Amino acid sequence: MTEKVPVITVTCFRDLALLDLQAQSIGLYLATDTPVYIIVNEEDPTAWIEYFDKHLRHYYDQHKLTILFRRDFTGEWAQWIPSPINPWAVGWETQQILKLAIAKHIDSVGFLILDSQNFLVRPWDPNSYDFSQGKIPYRTGHFAMPLDIWDQYCESLSVSLPPPSHYTMSMCTPFFMHTKLVQGLIDSKGGVLEFSRWFKTASRTKSEFILYAVWAEKHNAMKRCHYPVGVVNDWANPYLRDSKTFDEDFNKYVSFIGEHIPHAWASANHRSWGDMTEEQYARLKDKLSEFNLVPHFDDYRANYIHIEI
Repeated sequence: MTEKVPVITVTCFRDLALLDLQAQSIGLYLATDTPVYIIVNEEDPTAWIEYFDKHLRHYYDQHKLTILFRRDFTGEWAQWIPSPINPWAVGWETQQILKLAIAKHIDSVGFLILDSQNFLVRPWDPNSYDFSQGKIPYRTGHFAMPLDIWDQYCESLSVSLPPPSHYTMSMCTPFFMHTKLVQGLIDSKGGVLEFSRWFKTASRTKSEFILYAVWAEKHNAMKRCHYPVGVVNDWANPYLRDSKTFDEDFNKYVSFIGEHIPHAWASANHRSWGDMTEEQYARLKDKLSEFNLVPHFDDYRANYIHIEI
């Protein structure tokens, strides 16, 4: 392999505070000269560009940064109608298409998909893994997603597969994807435009990672294109999500950050930052200061409205 494996983040204006934290961590800890792609999932990215150029661009000075916009991808974006219940539903689905469509822009054997919520707490290099056999690693974990999504993608891809085992490909970011495998999925539908139309109706609930796993299984690519990395060598933990047991989860999360090598990435989704109490927010800021990271969520938290999903 001659091309370096890049990291890809699909983001939006709402997630700028998340991207701020990620950008700080990339400037501090991501291997120099790693290609970084940012895809902006906004119909009009003007406000995003202004904020990014003023506050965040400098964090990428030591990396090969490419910024793309939703308009650079020929998806059938107009078929997504904004929801009166959840204003983020459209963006949540369209960003999944963009995570896959980026494969048409990539020359390396694979690429690492990030969400804005992921950030580094120690030095890390996506190109430190063995890609010499044309294979890329995947994190192992319990399959915790609804099985009906798996079944719906199996039906849409005309394949009969048993439910995944409890110890399988972890279905969350950071997530390595095999470039040719994703390109093959998109090409099987006739390109990005046709793929976006198909994706809209292929399942009731969307999951780009379950779709990827089903496609890989259909083509016997879990062994042909991937190799597993066990929990001991996992590069990405811990995670914080909004939940009914948030206080307990928060305490575990804070105590776990940075405690286990080689864990390099941590994650906290946008709802968790809004759901924290002031005391919890202060605790997490203190914890992240140990890694020279400074969260900037005051404005986000002041305007946050919790939406039950």
